[in-house]
Amino acid sequence: MVISMKSEVNYVNMKELIRLIKTTGIYFLGTVGTKLISFLLLPLYTAYLLPSQYGRYDVNITYASLFSSVCFLDIWTGIMKYMFEDKEEERQFSVVYCGIMIFSTSAVLYTLLMAGFGFLKNIEYLPGVTAYGFFLCLQNLYGYLARAYGKNILFIITGLVSTTCNAALNILLLVVLGWDYKALYVSFGAGILAQCVILETKLQVIRHFRKRYLDKDTMKRLLRFSLPLCINSLCYWLLTGYNRVIIEREIDSTANGYYAVASKFGGILILVSSCFSMAWQELAYSKYGKDKDTGRFYSYATSVYIKVLFCGFFVMLPVIYLMFPYLVDEGYEAAKPMIPVNMLATLAGILFIFLANIIGTYKKNNVVFLSTLAASIVNMAVVHLLIEKIGAEAANIALLAGYVVSDGIRMYIIGREIEYHPDWKMFKYLLPFAGVVLLGFWKGQKEDNLVLVFVTIIASIWIMWRDIEPVVLKVRHKLIF
Repeated sequence: MVISMKSEVNYVNMKELIRLIKTTGIYFLGTVGTKLISFLLLPLYTAYLLPSQYGRYDVNITYASLFSSVCFLDIWTGIMKYMFEDKEEERQFSVVYCGIMIFSTSAVLYTLLMAGFGFLKNIEYLPGVTAYGFFLCLQNLYGYLARAYGKNILFIITGLVSTTCNAALNILLLVVLGWDYKALYVSFGAGILAQCVILETKLQVIRHFRKRYLDKDTMKRLLRFSLPLCINSLCYWLLTGYNRVIIEREIDSTANGYYAVASKFGGILILVSSCFSMAWQELAYSKYGKDKDTGRFYSYATSVYIKVLFCGFFVMLPVIYLMFPYLVDEGYEAAKPMIPVNMLATLAGILFIFLANIIGTYKKNNVVFLSTLAASIVNMAVVHLLIEKIGAEAANIALLAGYVVSDGIRMYIIGREIEYHPDWKMFKYLLPFAGVVLLGFWKGQKEDNLVLVFVTIIASIWIMWRDIEPVVLKVRHKLIF
């Protein structure tokens, strides 16, 4: 039996909801620059780089992401989790420095593996590609530490510094000095290095190191939690990165360049949702009961999250249609038709991560792994089945299929742990409206999509009103009194 949304709102603690919204806003300010920069620089990238160059860059960082995600074990996730669980300062220090020791060992292994792989594949600008993966993980490490220590304002400031440095170097190297795509590696690394240096000066992680903090039991505990994430990361790469390699192999780098540009628009959804996901992760880790109220909370949160994602998709798609000619050089026009399905796949992928945080609360990492494995198998099967028939669009369809399968598995498993009943009735109006928006993008003209912008905004307010009304009334009450 599905619990009505109206009754379920009563089971949501308003303090938790306000906290979630507040923390999401903080993380939005902290990550918006770093995440948004690659999208806002699209006019620069597409004007100064050929699709084949951008496609080659994209597949190279895909390789770097594979090796870095496997080697570094997502150790920062384990560090933050056990820092929240261990309230004593001495034990928290032990978690941090045991995690950093694992991180340092992983860095050596990663560098050696990338050197060997790069030599065999003859990867151009191998040092830059290797540095990309390392700095990506270093940013995760320091970012999670800042969050764990509650340094949210510092997190915001350093994110903006990283963004500014990244953008300035991109303009200097591409426009002024006329570099090719190696400029993207240099600017990315420099921006993150600036952020991590500032975080280090404030957190003083290195300065506070003491040998006594290196504890074997803590290290084993971190490894037990993180090692399964290593295999999960491999499966996740087979889900998100494998298709790029297949496009380059079966078609060419140019097609992968179009696919990469289309994926940037899906990244806007990731931008907003990643802020919510970070805030949600903290709240989820603090709610691990199996009582009815917890089940109803997660049911309500899932329903609201799905509606927010669809509303974002509704509004953004016609806006993207109108803005595309101004954001992307005409040489990348072939990327435009791929955007809608890629965004749908991204939407399903965001829900995929959201559900993983709920499952992780109950320490069911094996479920996360199995559902990710199932998604990657579906993805690989579909992309190989369709790539010769429909080209690069096969990658988007395969990714969407993989995520939908995994989301179904994860919801089923959550339902076995707690009383979990999301509001399935909402799909009666979400899916038909999605069809209208898709039709407008693929078949409509500028005028049609301009009308759709206003229609989707009004529709989104109507869809979300019952959920945002308590928050609006609470804010209004505070302003009046």
